[in-house]
Amino acid sequence: MANPAMKIISRPTAEYVDSPATLKGTFTKAFGLTVVTIASAVVSGMYLAGSSAAYGVLILGMIAGVVLTLVTCFKPHLAPMTTPGYAVFEGAVLGIISAQFERMYFGISAIAVGITLATMFLMLFLWKAQIIKVTNQVRSVIISMTGAVAIFYFINIIASLFGFHLMPTSGIFGILISFIIAGVAAFNFLLDFDNIEQAVSYGAPKYMEYFCAFGLLLTLVWLYIEILRLLQMILAMFGDDN
Repeated sequence: MANPAMKIISRPTAEYVDSPATLKGTFTKAFGLTVVTIASAVVSGMYLAGSSAAYGVLILGMIAGVVLTLVTCFKPHLAPMTTPGYAVFEGAVLGIISAQFERMYFGISAIAVGITLATMFLMLFLWKAQIIKVTNQVRSVIISMTGAVAIFYFINIIASLFGFHLMPTSGIFGILISFIIAGVAAFNFLLDFDNIEQAVSYGAPKYMEYFCAFGLLLTLVWLYIEILRLLQMILAMFGDDN
């Protein structure tokens, strides 16, 4: 779930327009896309998760999400049209996944949402207060770590096709891996915020508001899923001890 829009957002643009992207516009669109994602997740979790169509919706949502992500990354000017669709489909996927976790531990989804949002605001504070400065070295480290996680995901998917699972789903080792991945996802917020600021300072065109908001949403979704997995493993271990 590494953020594929990260490097693209960081590239300066030579396209200067009369109505450039703004910080307010970008964060407003990020808020709107997040609301759409949450609303889609709630509807999906309530009305689709327990139905016979759940598996089909899950597969359709995942495929549509990947397609829309690729289109948005390679054609940023289409972001105003593709990102709302991504929010709807990704929300449907998250709703079904979250419902499965809710059956095991009631309230785990709400806790995961709270921790995800709290983490985002914490990273925003650290970035805004310049407690953590996004230097070229910091950027390179975060991108390298994100790339390593993406490679790990890919290898795990390939290995799972042959019956092997490199990513533990329980125990201390599984919790440690999930915690590290969640940490990498959290640090991606620093790049998102810095990329948004750079895009605005470069005089990026208006559609980049949607594109930058899309990058922020990708990180939110990635972190939420990792926190959900992390909480599940912690609660499972706690339950086993009792």
